[in-house]
Amino acid sequence: MLSQSNDFRPQATERLFLAVVHQAIADVLENGKEAKEAERWLLSKDFDALHRLFASPAKACGIATTKRNRRSA
Repeated sequence: MLSQSNDFRPQATERLFLAVVHQAIADVLENGKEAKEAERWLLSKDFDALHRLFASPAKACGIATTKRNRRSA
């Protein structure tokens, strides 16, 4: 039997967030006017806060790496 881990895994959390975002976007695209709740959430301050929490660190690292690479070149 596999043992359960209580370790926090940031990458798994980020992937879960992205899956929820993709599902909300698909819901809006597929259901249009019937997907008002998904659309409202995607445009909300709650979404912005979650996006900053999960998506921004990865982007910031990529930007920092890109800037370092340009300086080295």
